[in-house]
Amino acid sequence: MIKQMKYFQAVVRYGNFTRAAEECYISQSAISQQIQSLERELGVALLVRERRSFSLTPAGEHFYKKSLVIVSDYERLCEETRRLANGGSQELTIGYLRHYQGRELKRTVAEFQEKHPEIVMRLKKGTHEELYEALKGRKADLVFSDLRRKPSDKYVNYYLAKSNFYAELTEKSPLAQMESISMEDLKNTPCIVIAPKHQEGEEETFYRESPQPECPAMCEGGC
Repeated sequence: MIKQMKYFQAVVRYGNFTRAAEECYISQSAISQQIQSLERELGVALLVRERRSFSLTPAGEHFYKKSLVIVSDYERLCEETRRLANGGSQELTIGYLRHYQGRELKRTVAEFQEKHPEIVMRLKKGTHEELYEALKGRKADLVFSDLRRKPSDKYVNYYLAKSNFYAELTEKSPLAQMESISMEDLKNTPCIVIAPKHQEGEEETFYRESPQPECPAMCEGGC
């Protein structure tokens, strides 16, 4: 019945037998037969079928909501059973910056969990320094950061993306007369990093300790 529940959930989720069948990798006629078989086993109608659409009966709505919990518990039970059979769980701790507001990380983690349910995922947030300390202390296996320098040769940095930044120059600056400016042109120009109030101390410490004399390639709002 678990498989039939999943078919039923797909039909309700998409509101369409064809799309639900595609998601479940079976034919439209097969998924329709499975839903009918489920109704016969329950002895109640779950759907009110019309020509090209359907709606949930009160019993169908109740069954749908409860089935979500049952299927979730069933999948968790299977994961725990496999984990015990494999001699324990595998854990992966990922660190990310405290001020990160994007959705990419959580979406990627969700996709990874779906493909690898046997691995327990943990997320840890912090500042640049806290994430680095987490790596050193083996409290994180992987961290996502916009740190502009490599903190240690013991770790490998992979660039996943580059961010744009804005530089403002005074009208009196000779560079302001140029049509376009590269980072090479700016390397000898002192820059002021604009950062949120709560990050001022962190940015000041970073650039005091940074061995790079160039204008930073990534700034909070500009440089």
